[in-house]
Amino acid sequence: MQLSLRSIFLIALPCLLPVAAQAQIPPPSAPRTPDLLGIYTGMPAGPARATLQKHSNTVNVQLAAHPEQGFGLHISDPQHPDEINVYLTDAPNDPYVWMVQRTQIFSGRDGTPLSLDVVLGALREKYGNETMSSDRGGGGLYVYWLFDQNGRLQTTGDPSLQGCDANMIVTYMSTGVNQGAMAANGACYKAFFAVKVVFNRAAPPLLNGYSIELVNLPLAFQAAMKTGAMKNAGANKAKQDELNRAKQNRPTF
Repeated sequence: MQLSLRSIFLIALPCLLPVAAQAQIPPPSAPRTPDLLGIYTGMPAGPARATLQKHSNTVNVQLAAHPEQGFGLHISDPQHPDEINVYLTDAPNDPYVWMVQRTQIFSGRDGTPLSLDVVLGALREKYGNETMSSDRGGGGLYVYWLFDQNGRLQTTGDPSLQGCDANMIVTYMSTGVNQGAMAANGACYKAFFAVKVVFNRAAPPLLNGYSIELVNLPLAFQAAMKTGAMKNAGANKAKQDELNRAKQNRPTF
């Protein structure tokens, strides 16, 4: 049987596709769920900022002092105070979201009170039943929803992940993660993709306030290491250029 060139190409195509796929750099993991206020981790900076601005018709989103700190929306209205911050990856990554934080504090007589049952009920309606929680006394209740990297809610999780703190990587986003931090926080950098809520229950059943964050530490870690590799390469090149100039700077005696 004689095969045409088209037939040969179609037969060979499945063999070629894996090679082409391996040559491509996959985009960051960016499941559209879970989200916080419509913003999800892996979301590009532009759409994320536009989405955040929809949260207020009177207050504008403001850029943070440093690019990797992203932008925020801070509403100081005593009736409904709201502070939202969105954190972004640094170059050479395209800027995309790796964490969203929101804080609401009941300011007393002038503010609208918050109920633990109502706020927690709204969170369960959005994310499902929490993966785990911890009552740390002093009015502090910590609640966690853990997800895999495809955004699927986990029914159980390693209790040690309750010690993960997103602030542990904020300072490394523009420099790369050093060996000491990797050794101390390796489990968090590997697995902590979560919605974490801290409730301040100083006046039960009402809340003094709460803080919620959606964070993907594995995504953040990958981005930080890419940033660190670029900066290390630049520093090494600058050092080599300096050495080359020193070798050419021969004084006359």
